[in-house]
Amino acid sequence: MDATAGEGGYARPVHRIEFVRRHPRAVDLALAVTVLAAMGAVGGLYQPPGHRAFDGWAYVLTGVICLPLAARRVRPMSVLLTTSAAYLVYAALGYLPGLHFWGPVLAFYSLAAAKPRWPTAIGAAVTAVVVLCSGIALRAPLAAAVAEAVAVTAVAWGLGGVGRRLAERNELLAAATERLRCDQVRRIERALTQERLRIARELHDVVAHHMSMISMQAGLAGYVFDTDPPTARAAVDTIGTTSREALEEMRRLLVLLRESDVPATGGEPEPAPGLNQLAALADRARAGGVDVSLETSGDLESLPSGLQLTAYRVVQEALTNAIKHAGGGPVTIGVHRRPHAVTAVLRNGPGTTAARVTEPGGYGLIGMRERAKLYGGTVTAGPRPDGGFAVELTLPLT
Repeated sequence: MDATAGEGGYARPVHRIEFVRRHPRAVDLALAVTVLAAMGAVGGLYQPPGHRAFDGWAYVLTGVICLPLAARRVRPMSVLLTTSAAYLVYAALGYLPGLHFWGPVLAFYSLAAAKPRWPTAIGAAVTAVVVLCSGIALRAPLAAAVAEAVAVTAVAWGLGGVGRRLAERNELLAAATERLRCDQVRRIERALTQERLRIARELHDVVAHHMSMISMQAGLAGYVFDTDPPTARAAVDTIGTTSREALEEMRRLLVLLRESDVPATGGEPEPAPGLNQLAALADRARAGGVDVSLETSGDLESLPSGLQLTAYRVVQEALTNAIKHAGGGPVTIGVHRRPHAVTAVLRNGPGTTAARVTEPGGYGLIGMRERAKLYGGTVTAGPRPDGGFAVELTLPLT
């Protein structure tokens, strides 16, 4: 069948142009058989006086003129010479030219569409001779036969040139399409890689912050376990709360790595942290024994969620560093929305106890700067004159 069922019960035609592009040999074979049938029918039914009767040899020569057209794309010059020679023999034997000279003309068109100028010029000379002989066999005036030979050859040459240029353009378009497809695949792969790196940074921030809190509370509980049981119990409760929050955030992030958009528990993942959760972040730090003061100004909740997440994670990472390295010193956090930017500043004073020794080579500041860079922002960090440390984030709103 030539159609397939579409929506609503209507038939959707098969894309014939696509079929021609994919099966050129089959199309050429069908063309050769069709031309053979047409020439044979005209020669057998129309036999005017003065020409040899259309007999068996005429059918054989007609087949030699038409059937090689099935290979016109593969060997155009050979097909042209074969059909031309067969036609000249056909005309020399006195048969009615009829439609037969169109065999060499079609072969020449294929040659002009496939070959450069000089082979096409040779083919044009051969085709012109064939058409001229056809006019002479029909007893046309010499001037008319010459004009017909020139006109038919020129038209076939011009159409062949147009076909060649179209084929070259289609090849260029196909190559450009393939390049675009490869570029799109690379962009998708690069986007996936960047997304996985972003999730990895999220996991780093979650684990670093909550594990720092757990480590501090565990040390406090162990220190006062025998002398101050209520304080030890409160530290253990804080450990439980902090660990549950860490697991929940890690679950939300790991959901992003699943192929499905719906987590295994069947519910939607929790929204990403925003600036409205800074108070809870400060409360957790206070529960761990850190003196944290928080100050905010401006409409922070209307900011884009991605920008809020960036600011929240930078503050979280800076607070984690203060807890790990400041030895219990006071921490002040200020987040403010300005007309053209959002700023977040975290300052910690000198530690009241010895700072905990950590392994070198941390990536906290690097991660903060990379996060800020995604939104065209900057992060500056450095020691303060009083022995503390300061981290300042600036995210432009334009």
